Amino acid sequence: MGVYATAIFDIRNIGKVSHGDKGRIGAAAAQTTNLVNAASKSSIEPLQKGATTILNYVDDAGNLVGVTNAASKVTSVASKAVNPLLCVASGMRVLNDEDQYAALIEETCAMGTMFAGEKLFKTLVSNPLSGKEVKSTSELVSKVASSIQDATKNLSGGKKKLLAIAADVALVGVSIFAFDTGKKVGKMLSGRDEESKTDDINTSQTGLNYAS
Repeated sequence: MGVYATAIFDIRNIGKVSHGDKGRIGAAAAQTTNLVNAASKSSIEPLQKGATTILNYVDDAGNLVGVTNAASKVTSVASKAVNPLLCVASGMRVLNDEDQYAALIEETCAMGTMFAGEKLFKTLVSNPLSGKEVKSTSELVSKVASSIQDATKNLSGGKKKLLAIAADVALVGVSIFAFDTGKKVGKMLSGRDEESKTDDINTSQTGLNYAS
């Protein structure tokens, strides 16, 4: 995942924490660490220098307590921790819901669809654009990914970079769309979509719609 997608995901996580989704605090912290790491590899020099300085401070702090390569270890853990921490946040939303059974169905559908959508997009678009080898058991997925790779391999560096940025931003859109779609499917399965429709009808009849 590139620096742009990481930054947008980080901002969204921090925003959700500020709006009451406290379960995302861990995910936001891990994503912020990932953002610093991604920025340290950026081609934007001021961004790269600033992030590298932060990582150097982490290394220095680690050395004081006898931990070598602290920055590398921290960023390695953070890169693997985001999705598990998002699952923890999802579990907390289930526990805080009055109807935990319905919430479990909805969160499972939402998170499962989101992870599947992100993986498919990375396999089809992000990885081929970055030149990474695409591994898939699906012949169709492999064929589409190879076609994208072949179509872009002869592009100039500037055009490839713009495409990579566009794919990075598109990944966020795919993730949000997949989550929302999964949530809607989950509400249909749990029966709570009918409850919300009933609430909308009742409030509209009184002229008061508290959902707006």
